[in-house]
Amino acid sequence: MGRHRTIEVDPLSPVLGAEVRGIDLREPIDDHQARALRDALTEHLVLFLRDQDVTEDQQLAVASAFGPPVSASLDPGENLLFVTLEDGPESPPQSDRWHTDLPFVPEPPDVAVLTMRSEAPVGGDTMWASLYAAYDALSPVMQELVRDLELELDLGTSADAIGRLYGPQRQREVLDRFRTVRQPLVRIHPVTRRPALYLCGSFMRSIVGMHPDESDMLLRFLQRRLDDPNLQCRWRWHRHDVVVWDERCTNHRGLSGHHPARRVVRRCLAGRGVPLRPRDLAGP
Repeated sequence: MGRHRTIEVDPLSPVLGAEVRGIDLREPIDDHQARALRDALTEHLVLFLRDQDVTEDQQLAVASAFGPPVSASLDPGENLLFVTLEDGPESPPQSDRWHTDLPFVPEPPDVAVLTMRSEAPVGGDTMWASLYAAYDALSPVMQELVRDLELELDLGTSADAIGRLYGPQRQREVLDRFRTVRQPLVRIHPVTRRPALYLCGSFMRSIVGMHPDESDMLLRFLQRRLDDPNLQCRWRWHRHDVVVWDERCTNHRGLSGHHPARRVVRRCLAGRGVPLRPRDLAGP
């Protein structure tokens, strides 16, 4: 167990994930605590805190320790700071796939903060995978091959979710406005300067410049790296748990084995930036 000033940090695996103790998120977070949380997140990528029955304002204060709050809306005029996801008999789980959140915007979010409002009686775990470790596991030849490739992203399954939540008219409006976005396949973390495979799940339409069959083959190969349990950690939720993760170097996956049981989570996002490419670190 390690200490980061005012908090205790207990790693869950050598690769990612740590349980944090010694802080009450219902109280104001001071500068020392905020710095300790940021340092812990940089080192462990995902932070887990038990028994934190936070309000929306308190959850937003936690997120603000990592950067300015970020709207999750695709409508520039809408400031959607919270997304509540409810699974149940009439709303099957939608996140049982490796992905990162909102990668299809020019400046994706840096950090997510999620709280469990109502856990499933059995199941409903969430898994995270290290995109650093996925890159590091590649051979030097493969690392060189993927180094400067770009992804073309679209709305993926989010388009269907918009239709379910807001109706077909709103879905058509969003799709009409949306333009595909290109992001680097290898993303450099702005703090650690480490390379990560920026795998974005169903939002990945193709690799720019490749024939469709080439792109599909390479993306399938890279995504299979995430199935290695040595790259993962897994969390069994209790009510009022809070989890913070770095969207820039992890994928997550909400397992769906609890269906049709009810499960409710609330998420907000913080920080944003244009993803760095390996060539951005190169000298003149």
